[in-house]
Amino acid sequence: MDAILFRGITHSNIKHDLDAFVLTQEMMKYISTICITTIDFFDNQIISVKNNSIVSFKHPHCFEHIMASSNSFSIETWAINLFLYVFRMTNIKMFDFSYFPLRFKNPVFLDVVTKNNHTTIQRLEYKGRLETQNITVTVPNQIQFVRIAHVMGRNGFREIKVNDSFLRHLEVSDFETDVFPILTVEGFNSLEHLDLSGISSDITIGAGKIPLLIHLKTLILKETKLYLVLQTNSSILSLCPNIKNLDISYNYMWKMNSLGQLPHLTQLNISHNLFDDVPDVVTKFDSLTELDLSHNQLTTIRENILSWIDTQHTKFGSFKLYLSNNPLICSCDTTIFLRWILTTKVMLDKNGNYSCWVSSLKTINYTRNVAEDFHHYFVDCDSTVWIKLGISLLVSVLSTLICITLLYNFRRRIIFFFFRNIRRFAEKGLELTFDYDVYVSYSDDCISFVKELQKKVEDEWGFKICFEDRDFIVGESIATERATSIHRCRHVIFLVSPSIVENEWTRFEIERAQYEKFSKNLQKIVVITRDIPLDNIPVEFSTIWKDVLLIQWPVEKEEVQMAWQKLRLWFF
Repeated sequence: MDAILFRGITHSNIKHDLDAFVLTQEMMKYISTICITTIDFFDNQIISVKNNSIVSFKHPHCFEHIMASSNSFSIETWAINLFLYVFRMTNIKMFDFSYFPLRFKNPVFLDVVTKNNHTTIQRLEYKGRLETQNITVTVPNQIQFVRIAHVMGRNGFREIKVNDSFLRHLEVSDFETDVFPILTVEGFNSLEHLDLSGISSDITIGAGKIPLLIHLKTLILKETKLYLVLQTNSSILSLCPNIKNLDISYNYMWKMNSLGQLPHLTQLNISHNLFDDVPDVVTKFDSLTELDLSHNQLTTIRENILSWIDTQHTKFGSFKLYLSNNPLICSCDTTIFLRWILTTKVMLDKNGNYSCWVSSLKTINYTRNVAEDFHHYFVDCDSTVWIKLGISLLVSVLSTLICITLLYNFRRRIIFFFFRNIRRFAEKGLELTFDYDVYVSYSDDCISFVKELQKKVEDEWGFKICFEDRDFIVGESIATERATSIHRCRHVIFLVSPSIVENEWTRFEIERAQYEKFSKNLQKIVVITRDIPLDNIPVEFSTIWKDVLLIQWPVEKEEVQMAWQKLRLWFF
């Protein structure tokens, strides 16, 4: 026989007193002789099974599907026989044992206490506890679908083991039990769908042995207190690197830094949590095409997240986004998000028409209504933008004026700085080296001016000059010293005064300067005249006059300052 369906046959059958009954071998004596592929006891009022009557079938190899959900009988007392019998079902493919409200985990009872002829009712903490049996349940390797979910009762098993199995769908969820069995997966596995909802993740994944689930495509971890595990182990999902559908809703998470590497993830459900901002970690899932953010604490979505969502839609041709039941805010600060709702091609739940708090009117409206008539609701937003723009322009103008003023006031220092560095760079390229910046040629009546020049050039300007009274080596040839010193200097200054005609070395220094200039070692020749007319300048200067920079030294204080500035710009 293909199937026998006893689904709901005892429901509300008060006339025949079948609201709740006990399954006995007498009831099963005929049906147990039939070779049955599928048997369904779903949704009856079976409260007890006597003498293993449910495992008294004569042809266990015939069974492929067993569904016994939504009843009220416990398997504590005959569990070993049941699972031994299941192992005899060599063709079993599906086993469903779910929705059994048998017993609360920690019941609190009331006790009647009589003392001194006075009766009171007090709370009594029940101390009794069924010890967990040392039973390991091994799932038959040929079975493909197992569901054991929504069970309230006491656990009689220590371990559930899956070994070298073809199991594809495993749902062990929503257990309200005192001790949850250890889940162990060994050998090769073909698991594609795993649902561990309603069970603390530190128990389900931390206990037992779980290998790499390379075939797993769907993982559901609802109400598993996942936030406790993610605080210490962000790579918890590394056991299932190829999942495509991940559901971690109802976990009270308010932040999420990492979920590990999930390159194939296409659907992510983080609804019914406490996120007040979209976690940046979602943008790391390059294959994501569906994101459920409903029932969180989002007030808006940041621009970079919106841009990433549009990019995903362009890449894959579709993207689904769920945002319902978030406390969204419609204000000037959320204009980008509101306008995005109108223009995006992403598929939004509720057609993108979500309730939001309109801050300007202190009322609730819908996002599309506000976005379509935005200027009516936020007439002051644009004025704020113009005020910000005006302030920005004013700051820019003032900054520009300050910069121009500083450049003008310090123009000479700036020019001097760049000229000096460019010159040194050029000298390095030409492999020129100088020991001094300036060689000074002078007569006896200019000694005081040389000291003034030394103070100005070396102390204030930071350069080095070479002159006879200080830098010539005693005992060496005067001609050699003068020629060597001019060669070692970048520039030459001739101080021309009335006594220059009496200086016998002036002509030699002029000829040496001409030679160095011709050799391109000397850069500038400056002639400073003091108390002497131009007509009285010695004729020897005519040989270098085309290369001379002339300064007629003034007497007035203001003009002297200008002369110093001219000398500095020429040299440095």
